[in-house]
Amino acid sequence: MEHIVLVGAGLASTYAAAQLRSSGYNGRITMLSEETEQPYDHVPLSKDFLYGGEGYHELYLRDAEFYRQHDIDLKLDTPVTGLDAEAKVLHLGTGATMDYSSALLATGATPRRLTVPGADELTGVQYLRTLNDATALRSQLYDSERVAVIGAGLLGCEVAASAAMLGKDVTLICRSSLPLRSALGEEMATVYRDLHVEQGVSILTNTEATALHGNGRVEQVVLDNGMTVEAGTVLIAVGATPRTALAEHAGLEVNNGIVTDASLATSVPDVFAAGDVASVWNPTIGRHERREHFNTARTQGKAAARSMLGEAVSYDVIPFFFSDQYDVWMEYTGTAGGDCEVVVHGDVPSHRFVAFWLRDGRLQAAMNMGLKGVPRAARPLIRSRETVTDQMLRRIVEQAQ
Repeated sequence: MEHIVLVGAGLASTYAAAQLRSSGYNGRITMLSEETEQPYDHVPLSKDFLYGGEGYHELYLRDAEFYRQHDIDLKLDTPVTGLDAEAKVLHLGTGATMDYSSALLATGATPRRLTVPGADELTGVQYLRTLNDATALRSQLYDSERVAVIGAGLLGCEVAASAAMLGKDVTLICRSSLPLRSALGEEMATVYRDLHVEQGVSILTNTEATALHGNGRVEQVVLDNGMTVEAGTVLIAVGATPRTALAEHAGLEVNNGIVTDASLATSVPDVFAAGDVASVWNPTIGRHERREHFNTARTQGKAAARSMLGEAVSYDVIPFFFSDQYDVWMEYTGTAGGDCEVVVHGDVPSHRFVAFWLRDGRLQAAMNMGLKGVPRAARPLIRSRETVTDQMLRRIVEQAQ
């Protein structure tokens, strides 16, 4: 009997399971999770889960009835310790084995550790990836008046915003000259710097932590410029590493993630990968990409399911991510390089505008802040590579809500 096993129980696996059933697959589906919680969304963990507000995303991806209704065997607290690709057998942490006809590896990523004195010894030092991490961080935030965030990417900025909304004294420590500069470029990163400063966050740029000090509990962050930052809670958000150990030990090709072709198939038969752990060949740009975003995991999970059922799949979804900080939300569609021209239409001070990144007159990316409907309008222009006019860009903004 056909048996598809989904290793990992995050976005990619949950959407893969739903796609399998909607595509008419009637065989067995087993979803294996090493966590004790039913599959949840990571998006709220850095936002409303921390500050107690009403967010845009529910915490749990599906309710328990969904798994029963779709005959999905969700096994919690069941880590996978080995994969025998030749025998098509998974070895479980329980000591049991499980046969599969096709397997999806959606093992995600793990926070990159900060290797400085004190980082592993002191309480109050937190990473954020899982619901357990978020629960511990939330408790620490409520007990601390001063909070330091090391790392000024999306995760670090979102947690800094959440802590500020709780009334904490927040310091954001940034290696570059601006928070979010690598993701958004200088002009839009400046918008976010100003937003955080307006909300009372102290931003220290062009510096990084060299040590954490404290007597049992963290009390101070020491920086490479000689400064120190007082903090009772420190969040470390310096990136993530794909969880490839299972694939490596099974002999799959790994290079900054589990390497797949455009169909999400790995280097061994009947094993696929999706989500944060997958390095996927993009035929449009001619290289492998690994992206750690909600939409990537969702769309890759669905594409992998179709591929496992024998459909001809070529994954080339235009990248998309979003961020909620304070009462400001934004969406980013596409990929822009440093050589792009930035054209902005709308009201930047009121956070209701669209930034467009152009190269040789062709749209590469768009970031809408406070306006809806832009990704739907931008995607066809990005994909077509047609030359756009300023009038076309203005029309997108005028039609946004």
